[in-house]
Amino acid sequence: MSKYLFLFTIGPVQSFIAQARKTQDLYAGSKLLSDLIDKAMNKLKKKVQNVEFIFPNENIQSKPNRFIAEIETDNVEEVGKGLENYVRSEFRKIAEDALDASGLTYEEKFRESFWKQINDFLQIYWVVLPLNDDYQKVYSEIERYLGSIKNVRVFKQLEETGRKCSLCGERNVLFYRKTSSGKIPAYTQKCAVELKDEYKLNSGEGLCAVCFTKRFYKKSNFPSTPEIAAMDWLQNIPDEDKNGYKNLFKNFDEQLYYEENLREDYLNRYGHFKDKKSLNDAKKQLKKLYKQYGKPKKYYALLMLDGDHMGKWLSGEFLANEEQKNLKDFHKKMSEILGKYANYVESCIIEPKIEPKGKLVYAGGDDVLAFINLEYLLDVMSDLRKAFPKFEELGFKLKNDRKSSASAGIVIAHYKTPLSEVLKWARKMEDEAKKKGGRDAFAIAVLKHSGEISKTIWKWDLDDGKGSKKIELLKDLVEELKNDKEGFSNTFIKNMNIEFMKLNEIEDEWVEAELKRLLGRACQIKGDKEKKKEKIGDWQKKLSSLYIDTDKKDDKKDNFLSFLNIADFLARRTK
Repeated sequence: MSKYLFLFTIGPVQSFIAQARKTQDLYAGSKLLSDLIDKAMNKLKKKVQNVEFIFPNENIQSKPNRFIAEIETDNVEEVGKGLENYVRSEFRKIAEDALDASGLTYEEKFRESFWKQINDFLQIYWVVLPLNDDYQKVYSEIERYLGSIKNVRVFKQLEETGRKCSLCGERNVLFYRKTSSGKIPAYTQKCAVELKDEYKLNSGEGLCAVCFTKRFYKKSNFPSTPEIAAMDWLQNIPDEDKNGYKNLFKNFDEQLYYEENLREDYLNRYGHFKDKKSLNDAKKQLKKLYKQYGKPKKYYALLMLDGDHMGKWLSGEFLANEEQKNLKDFHKKMSEILGKYANYVESCIIEPKIEPKGKLVYAGGDDVLAFINLEYLLDVMSDLRKAFPKFEELGFKLKNDRKSSASAGIVIAHYKTPLSEVLKWARKMEDEAKKKGGRDAFAIAVLKHSGEISKTIWKWDLDDGKGSKKIELLKDLVEELKNDKEGFSNTFIKNMNIEFMKLNEIEDEWVEAELKRLLGRACQIKGDKEKKKEKIGDWQKKLSSLYIDTDKKDDKKDNFLSFLNIADFLARRTK
């Protein structure tokens, strides 16, 4: 038998995962692709006598959409085609299981349209090359061939006329829910079927076969954005109180923990309304919960973190010339350490026996997507960057003292902000952290419900394993703004905004002097002059250094003000 390097990939990835109106869509899309890759890897082990997976690590739960393996076989084409057919068959089974579970009756035209959409969806590519002693050369060629195949792939045009899916906007609606007035949505084709209430489609919403399969994949429950926002609040409320409140509605959604949604028209629109007495009782009970536990937060965070220059690390570009021959060993050690990191990410967000800090969508090794409750956001950011694997410590010589790093994009949004918009901003901020931040950076955007947007970009500035200096500064400033007795009021931030906006060019010395004056007026310490003077001097130094040392010369002023404004926002939203 001959040895081969085998690369197998499943797509589309970005569009399939990102086309989401609910957090459940986002999670299910990621989970489905991960499970298909997992099935493919397990099938390959049964199909081929000798197989060694190089990337990713077999033990991570959220697998990326591709794997690379060393295999031994006498019929490599049969292996590749057989694995592709197997994955397509498994996807069809998943779709059929979702359809059967719905209990729907449908006509033949519906069935034809359903399977047409399912069968034309997956994009599967695989490349196999004979493996000789030059692993680095074969790996480089296999990646190049994969890129070429994707560029010349055969495009199948799905010709359909009619109303398009509410999620992807690409395929015709085959499943729908009637509008709030009880009508079938306009332009829905006649063969489409109505879903039952338990599927929780919004009024007038429609899904194609692919998005139906994704949304109800294994019917796994993923917390909604209001549940993420209220997560720390809900942890304090006894289950008895929560269950008693939930029973006052026909079906429950965490948006009902927010008083603005306790309206009869809103409850009817989303199928929550029971009767007027229950609604009145719910308003009374919610007021009691607010009085005892305070009000839940209305904002949450979505975090995207990605390793920097991963393509170059994998290609061996950063390895010293004499280490090129050891690329396979480097890959295996990278795979192992990234696998451990993926497992750490989940424990970081959902600590055993401790309250969850959010919910992980996926951790595929070098990339992370997670919803985070605001109470824990800054700690999670710092922990994830601090723990990111150090490829320079794997025992290989690197060029120019190269070190691994990761960049992150974070979006803070109101629970009612469309998820598609939040995802768009998360990708945008991750991209800006890499490009405008020069990598090894984070970028935070706050999308206020009013429409106002603040964004700031900074290097992590790691402190010898203790975490990010910039995140620690942001955390400390948030705490100072929350401290009504010995901290600072936010008036110094408001005044800095007013004064900075009047000026085009700002001298560093002016910033330092003005900070001293405004911090002095905003300091909450009463009586102890020495303590007050020391605190003002300390924060004058910290914030003026933040402004002066920034690398962002083009929008230095805006970046600095946004840092202050985001600290003020977090202080008010987590107080």
